[in-house]
Amino acid sequence: MASLRAWSLLLLSLSLAGTAAQAQSSGDMAPLDLIKGGGTPAAIGPNALQVIRAQPCPLVVSPQLPALQPLRIAPKDVAAKNRMGCLSPADAIYGTDGCPARLCSKTSGVVPLPSGRAAR
Repeated sequence: MASLRAWSLLLLSLSLAGTAAQAQSSGDMAPLDLIKGGGTPAAIGPNALQVIRAQPCPLVVSPQLPALQPLRIAPKDVAAKNRMGCLSPADAIYGTDGCPARLCSKTSGVVPLPSGRAAR
């Protein structure tokens, strides 16, 4: 019974594929030589978008370890971020331009772990 169902599904899909091929080859579709192109729109042309690179932030970490530099944030988010304080010692206090101004201290944002002794 399962093989009969599989065969009927196969025959149905083959007949549908043949029908689709016939519809595409018929004259319903416009010939490609009648499609008029307008060229490249000015919005995506070679001179449409001039990217101005943002100035990189000055390093607040050692020049030997630039990967540890905190990321720049949007200037509109600086006040809220600075109000939150330091989330970890690797976090920073930010300047108005969104660049990190200074790293947090080694004890900022550190949550003390419990001593490990069970309370009695």
